[in-house]
Amino acid sequence: MSIKMSLANKTLVAMIVGAVVGFVVGPPITKIQIVGDIFLRLLQMAIVPLIFCTVTTAIVNMGDIKKLGRIGLKVFVLFMTTVISAAFLGLIVAQLIRPGKGLVLTGLPPVKAIAEAPTLTGILTGIIPTNVMQAMAEANMLQVIVFAIFSGVAILMLGEADRLRMGQMFQTLANFVMKILNLVIETSPYGVFALMAITAGKYGASVIGPLAQFIASIYAGLILHLAVILMGLYYFFTRKNPFLFLKKISAIWITSITTCSTKATMPVSMSVCEQELGISKDVVGFTIPLGASMNMDANALWYGVVAIFVSQLVGIHLTLSQQITAVFLGVLMTLGSPGIPGGIFIATTVFLKTLGLPLEVIGLLAGVFRIMDMGMTTINVLGTVFVTAILGHTEASADTESPAAVAP
Repeated sequence: MSIKMSLANKTLVAMIVGAVVGFVVGPPITKIQIVGDIFLRLLQMAIVPLIFCTVTTAIVNMGDIKKLGRIGLKVFVLFMTTVISAAFLGLIVAQLIRPGKGLVLTGLPPVKAIAEAPTLTGILTGIIPTNVMQAMAEANMLQVIVFAIFSGVAILMLGEADRLRMGQMFQTLANFVMKILNLVIETSPYGVFALMAITAGKYGASVIGPLAQFIASIYAGLILHLAVILMGLYYFFTRKNPFLFLKKISAIWITSITTCSTKATMPVSMSVCEQELGISKDVVGFTIPLGASMNMDANALWYGVVAIFVSQLVGIHLTLSQQITAVFLGVLMTLGSPGIPGGIFIATTVFLKTLGLPLEVIGLLAGVFRIMDMGMTTINVLGTVFVTAILGHTEASADTESPAAVAP
């Protein structure tokens, strides 16, 4: 009887086996470096078209900007508040725990881009492309994302027929590129095995401590984000007990923990928000699906921790402007992350490449991600549900206070 394993579990097993093989074989294991190199190149192969198409499509799917109105503005502000807070929280927690302290990986490509310490002025001007084709050819992801944002807004300003055609075209292109990346992600166990074996062979058991601290940093950040940011915002806007709210929506977080899937949890979230919380269908139907692709608090926190972790592993210190760049980039990555299994590693590759940090650590991160997946998925889901509840409360209050809501 054959046992089927999920890709995430296969990747976790590959990391463990790779670590054991690396520890046993030692430095000679570096002869399989070509396998890891091919995997990294495959990850980068379709990054530019994917990010461009998915960001553009996400904006187009928001519909007519003018019709979004009051709810759309509130959703955007609340989503950005929680995502940006999560990214900063990731930086702070990682700086306190210092998961990469005590281990400096040698033999990696030299770090150049981040050593230049970009200024805030340089960041703001540098994200505007002067030549879009050059930005794509050089994989300047910030410039590609900015152009994608302009493209999405421009499509929304077209006539209805043209808007539909362009939206369908970009959606089809995004689906096409995702199919390519699905093929690449299927090779993850082999790539992770090679990268982990090489790392273990080079550095021995010294990598275990930093990885455990990295996992602890992620979970500490997730718990703090839930307790301080999400529950704090909920109480501030509703003046209701956030602990009772968590108990009331237990079906949502139980589903997210067991499935580790935002999409699988979405129907439960919508049902609970409408039937148990009494939130209007308009608010739920707009906020929950949009949050599934736009409000990834845990992903933003992940990027904050990764920035500090990897910089410590390569023995450099991030300046304040570089940390702000990491937060800004992490927020953009949450908006343009591929909606496929393992998509966070595609986005993390973009994140590291843009910051000028080595991609070779992807194997370490991918191997332990399964351990953090249920926590990250749950916070991603809860972030959207908390925002939906806040919107439901404020909209209900607005309707009650409006003259139209008063019976004659």
